[in-house]
Amino acid sequence: MDIPLPLDKISFQVIDQVVPTDVVAKKRTYVVLVSTGSFNPPTYMHLRMFELARDALNSEGYVVIGAYMSPVNDAYKKKAKQSSYQRTLTVLDRIQGFLHENRIQLVETLKVMLLCGSDLLESFGIPGAWIRDQVRTICRDYGVVSIRREGQDIDKIIDGDDILFENKNNVIVVDELIPNKISSTRVREIIKRRFSLKYLTADGVIDYIDQHQLYRNEDELNS
Repeated sequence: MDIPLPLDKISFQVIDQVVPTDVVAKKRTYVVLVSTGSFNPPTYMHLRMFELARDALNSEGYVVIGAYMSPVNDAYKKKAKQSSYQRTLTVLDRIQGFLHENRIQLVETLKVMLLCGSDLLESFGIPGAWIRDQVRTICRDYGVVSIRREGQDIDKIIDGDDILFENKNNVIVVDELIPNKISSTRVREIIKRRFSLKYLTADGVIDYIDQHQLYRNEDELNS
């Protein structure tokens, strides 16, 4: 990666609570969540996904210790700060490798998992959208946490794809008790109409959009 991974995204105090001689504690599975995408622009829904995933995983006995958002870049026809298009598997590999090299190697049961919406999970089965061998590696070696979108039958998506089906125990589906329909596409439409963005995304994001006059032309609106 061009930018060093910020370790302040990891809750080291949670790891430090594990006593080395505590065999039971050492067997706990620690999870770092990774979400990839354009985040064009980032919204509160992107952040809300991490909260939903953490609650669901913690309730099943996992311990979520951190999370990362990894934006794609201009090679994906959307702006970000990476020098080349980063495939999702490459991102997961690099994050896991970096974490193992920086103190977290002490955790024997660290899992880096892909966090996504069910629309991305569905895209795994679209011909040409993904390299199938990479989908298999993501599902088998990392795991996927998928937020169920309204109107999508995730069970049907999983059962209808051979890779997802054979790795279904490594695909965790999370329901939204309070559906949130905020999306980057709708936010861009709000900007086009010159409406307020307040409470749709962070104030810093709103200020940046205003400062750089983003999403004012058709190319940006359709990206």
